Amino acid sequence: MRSLITKVLRPARVLIVGGALLALQGCGMIYKTTGDILVSFGQAELLPYMLAYDDVRMGCIMGEAQTPLLMSFETVGSHPGRLGVMTFVTSAVCAEQLALESELRYLRAMKEGRVAEAQDARIEQKRWSALAAERLLTAYQRLEVEYGKVGEGECPKLNRKLDQLVWLVGNIAGAQALVADGAADGVVGVPRDIVGKVARNASCLSNENWWGAPEGLRATIWNLLPQLAPEGAQPWPKLEQSAEMGFEKGVRLGSAFLALSAYSKGDNDRLRTAIRDFAANDENLDPDYAMIDAIAGVLIQGLSDRMWTEATGKRTPVNGLGTFWDDQPSSGSKVDIDDLL
Repeated sequence: MRSLITKVLRPARVLIVGGALLALQGCGMIYKTTGDILVSFGQAELLPYMLAYDDVRMGCIMGEAQTPLLMSFETVGSHPGRLGVMTFVTSAVCAEQLALESELRYLRAMKEGRVAEAQDARIEQKRWSALAAERLLTAYQRLEVEYGKVGEGECPKLNRKLDQLVWLVGNIAGAQALVADGAADGVVGVPRDIVGKVARNASCLSNENWWGAPEGLRATIWNLLPQLAPEGAQPWPKLEQSAEMGFEKGVRLGSAFLALSAYSKGDNDRLRTAIRDFAANDENLDPDYAMIDAIAGVLIQGLSDRMWTEATGKRTPVNGLGTFWDDQPSSGSKVDIDDLL
């Protein structure tokens, strides 16, 4: 009897197991199809929509929330890597902003002689900087996965505008990763040779088509690391040209590069001028790349807030970007007196 039952049940078990395997395969096909649709929609609709949005906070939170979901579809055969470069970068902006808030708290505490508070703020700043460095490095690594590691004199195929934008943003992320890691005492271990690769990679893009940003990025690196600059290179004129081209094209990324370079070199006069010029050129912006321009604005605002906090203990007043605490009244300062009370 047992033998008869076994003979009857064995085919049933085979059918059940086979059915389960088919169901799992079916799920895998559904997951991949879902991922392909998500990636296609993201590239065609979501990314252009977000690029035209100037709410940086919303963009960075979207990056934090959506990146794990987006990248999980890679495990079922979809290809979200290009979008991943962008979302990792936007998520890093959140961490960078939190690091800035900690730095401003540190500056206020130092100014007021609160040593323990200053030490705690500096520790917090380094933690957030480390997280930013990890996200930025991941964005650059994803870029290399998507386009391959290019050698001297080589460039990947960047026929589509999407690919060119991803290439630009991903390489900026590589340079920023090293800066953020430096602020975190190098705990992430971002390779130092990454900036040399970025300087080389930036030459693969049209400077005219991308608001002067590629040459501005290269000049920023040459300014920080003169040993990487070609013979006869003049970083400051390049940076100024990049800033002017950004003003003309409506995306002020080059101006942010100029200001960051001036800040890193301790050139206070150039820094003030860069911030004033950025604030003065806030019209005729390109609506298709409002997010890129807004992120540049966040960088400029952060530099201004550092300067104001070091000098006064308070960040830049509302509507006060481009003004400074020691401006003469005749300069037409836009500072709201309520912010100084």
